[in-house]
Amino acid sequence: MIKFVLILHLCSTLSGQCLDSQYIGELPDHYSCVKAGYIQAFKSFETLDKDEINTSKLAVRFECKELKVEAI
Repeated sequence: MIKFVLILHLCSTLSGQCLDSQYIGELPDHYSCVKAGYIQAFKSFETLDKDEINTSKLAVRFECKELKVEAI
């Protein structure tokens, strides 16, 4: 069985480096992971300070990593 792990990254477009990563959870398929990724990225972005976003050119990106799970 395959599941997908959603991970959010807070990145600076100035440096190209990600400052923080956050494991969100496992999802049953790629579609669900991508959909949750957009929703969670938006929610995370909304919690950041506008001045900090503008100064550091911050952006939230996400990835859906495939995870093979063995059935019991």
